[in-house]
Amino acid sequence: MKYFVILLLSVLNVYALVSISPVEIGDNPGFSGVLKGAFDTKRGNTDSDNYTGGVKLSYDNNQSYLMWGEFNFTYGEASGVKNANNTFTHLRYIHAIEHNWDWEAFVQSQGNEFTMVDERLLAGAGLRLHLNKERYGDLYFGFGGFYEYINYTTSVDERENNLRSNTYIAYKKEFTKDSKLSYVAYYQPKFTDISDYIISNAVELTILIYEKLYINFTINYNKDAKPAIGVKRVDFSQHTGFIYKF
Repeated sequence: MKYFVILLLSVLNVYALVSISPVEIGDNPGFSGVLKGAFDTKRGNTDSDNYTGGVKLSYDNNQSYLMWGEFNFTYGEASGVKNANNTFTHLRYIHAIEHNWDWEAFVQSQGNEFTMVDERLLAGAGLRLHLNKERYGDLYFGFGGFYEYINYTTSVDERENNLRSNTYIAYKKEFTKDSKLSYVAYYQPKFTDISDYIISNAVELTILIYEKLYINFTINYNKDAKPAIGVKRVDFSQHTGFIYKF
């Protein structure tokens, strides 16, 4: 196990991935991984470059727990001017309790130059309920909380140390062994001020195209009720990329 943790932390410094589909103990026993990447280059009347990439590594003991880690980056330029630069790292441990209940703990680090966030660090824990309906898919409800530290790139925004509640709903449905739809939504208000909240939504469709190579389509809608000064509250994005599972 210690070799897996060392490998995970070393790889997370190099590659990247954001995962949407919830995972269940016993679904994929042992070690597994996913690589993801996409790029877009335009020249002529439009001059732009956009790159995203990632990796996810998991270990599932097929009985009582699983752990996984992922890292994602996005970088873009238009006419020689940078217009995207963000990173995202997440480590999570899930342990079964009983009767479809799990407890989970996580740590997270992210940065986004264009939302003025130099560093946002999270550490939290909670409970998860899994409802399985084979015909309709898998539904998950999560309840918990986390500590949040934010360091902004501007001098006018003070550093933040917050405690937030963390409620989420996640869903996945496999239409066939070659295609899957996933959705996740988070609601994260501060314990001391519910008007200061973060809402995140993501939906993803993944389709097998050849052996272990998949194409995926992702839509994200996020809202930060109180972002840094001068930053818009809402972000929307659509992404098409490729995934290789191993």
